[in-house]
Amino acid sequence: MHIPFCSHKCHFCDFAAFAGLEAREPEYFQVLAREITTRLTDFQKENEAEIVLDTLFVGGGTPGLARIDELVFMKSTLEQFCTLSPDCETSLETTPHAITEAKAFDWLQLGINRLSIGIESFQDSELKAMGRDHSRSQALAGIEAAVRAGHQNISLDFMYGLPEQTLASFKDTLREAVRLAEYLPIQHISAYGLEIAVNAPLLLRYPRDSKAYVDEDGFVAMFETLVETLEEAGFKQYEVSNFAREGFESRHNITYWKNEPYFAFGVGAHRYVNGVRSANTKSFNVYMRDFDEGSTREAIDHRGEEMETLMLALRMRRGLDLEDFQKRFQKDLLSLKAKEIAILKKEGLVQLSDTHLQITRKGLTVMNSIIGKLLTG
Repeated sequence: MHIPFCSHKCHFCDFAAFAGLEAREPEYFQVLAREITTRLTDFQKENEAEIVLDTLFVGGGTPGLARIDELVFMKSTLEQFCTLSPDCETSLETTPHAITEAKAFDWLQLGINRLSIGIESFQDSELKAMGRDHSRSQALAGIEAAVRAGHQNISLDFMYGLPEQTLASFKDTLREAVRLAEYLPIQHISAYGLEIAVNAPLLLRYPRDSKAYVDEDGFVAMFETLVETLEEAGFKQYEVSNFAREGFESRHNITYWKNEPYFAFGVGAHRYVNGVRSANTKSFNVYMRDFDEGSTREAIDHRGEEMETLMLALRMRRGLDLEDFQKRFQKDLLSLKAKEIAILKKEGLVQLSDTHLQITRKGLTVMNSIIGKLLTG
C-alpha cells in the first residue's frame, strides 16, 4: 500500500512522494479503496481463488503521517477481499519525527507488528546536507516513543555515500545504531548506498562530481564497514543491504527477492501478478482522476522470469537454490556455466554448497558483474 504524503520532499528522492498535499488525504484514500476493490474483484473473477496475504507493507511517502482512521479504512477495504494470515507480517514506514507514543499505540491496535523508521544518519550535518527535515535528537525521540508504545519489532533504515559523509562519520552512525539495539527492540537494519534521481534538487548543491561525496574506494569501504559492524553486533546479513537478528528478516522483501507474486495499490505502486508486472502512474493528479490511467504492463515470459529469478536470488546471502532453479526452468546452471563458475570460485567471488550458489562477501562489491557472467544464454 503506497501512501504518498510527506512533510517534506527529500532532496535525493525519486519516489511518488509529495509534500503539501495533506488536505487531499481523505480523497486519496477513497481512490485507493476504489483501486483495491476493482483490482481484487477482477482478480477473483479471473482466478476463482481465495486471497490469503502473508505480508502487508504500508510504504510511502510517510504513512506515519496518515490519520489512523484512514489507515483503518484502507485495511478494512482490503479485508473485504483478502484474508490476512494469522501470523501476517504487517509493516508501516515512517520518519522518526512523525512518531508519537499515542500514534504508535494506535498502530499496534491496527495490527502493525513491524515498524520501519527512516533514520538515514545520526549526524545532523549529513541529514541537513541530504535534505532531511529531522534531526538526530528527533530520531532518538521517535524510536523511544515507539518502544514506549509497545513496539517490539523495529527496523531502522540508513544510507551511505551521502554528501559530507566520511567513513569515520558513517562508523559513528553505525555504532549509535548498535548501541541502541543493545537495550531497545531494534531487530532489523537496512542500509543503502545513495542513488540520486536524475533531476534531484540535491544535485544543485552537490553535483555528481562534487568532492563532498566519497570516491569509489571510500564507498566500498563504507559497505565493508557496514557488514563487519552489524554482523559483529549480531545482525546477520541476509541480503546485500539488509541485516536482521535471527527470525526478524523482512518476509515482505524476501517475497520480492524470491521473485514471487505480490499485489500493490496506490500512486506509483508496482505489482507482479499472474506473470505480469504492472505499475501505476507516478502523477498524483492523474492517479486521483483515474487510478488506471497511465499505468504500464509487461508480461514476463519464461526467459524473463528465469533471468529475474537468478538476479534476485543472488542478492540473498543464502544464494540461488540450484535444485529449485532446475525444476522451475529445466536448466542445470552448474553444467551450463561450469567454466564461469570455476573462474569465479578461483577468484573467491562465489561459493558452492550442496544446494546453493552464493556470492561471497568479497564478491558483493562486484555483484552485478558476477550476475552478468552467470545469466544463461
